[in-house]
Amino acid sequence: MIAVVVGVPGVGKSTVVEEARKHVDIPVYNYGDFFVKAATELYGIEDRDEIRKKLTADQYKALHERASKMVKEVAREPIILDTHALIALETGYMPGFPKFVLEKLPISLFIVVEADPEEIRGRRERDRGRRRGSGPEADVETHQMLNRVAVVSYAIEKGASVFIVKNEEGKAKEAGRKVAEVLKKWLDGLRS
Repeated sequence: MIAVVVGVPGVGKSTVVEEARKHVDIPVYNYGDFFVKAATELYGIEDRDEIRKKLTADQYKALHERASKMVKEVAREPIILDTHALIALETGYMPGFPKFVLEKLPISLFIVVEADPEEIRGRRERDRGRRRGSGPEADVETHQMLNRVAVVSYAIEKGASVFIVKNEEGKAKEAGRKVAEVLKKWLDGLRS
């Protein structure tokens, strides 16, 4: 089974997941890593920030097909999948979980990490190693609102639950503890 953790770039979702793992023992995989591996195999692209700039919708679909197969292989035991609900492209937002991917993956929990848009912009500014925050992605408010809409639609499709946690500046430990509590209850439910 899979617990998916999503958030817009710069929200600190990976940091929150790291904090949660201090309280609950569960493997974490980043969907982007599977995506990059598939992009390298299929198109010779090795940079995750280049994927969204260079590929067409059909190429994205092929990447999803390959990446979701890789995820399914590691999801025989409960895992956390760190990813994005929506990917901001120059042409708009692409679903992180198209229907054909949702149908393949055993997802039963979605966790949405959110933060104040100004805090996210500040985090992006400090994280100059990544190229993000341009085009539609620059509109953090809209992206976060659309994330909620996307996740609820994914949850309806899967019959999964949705938990939203706020990652306030300097409070990732608290957000991580909240996520850990939810993950523990989720894992207990899977075992019973």
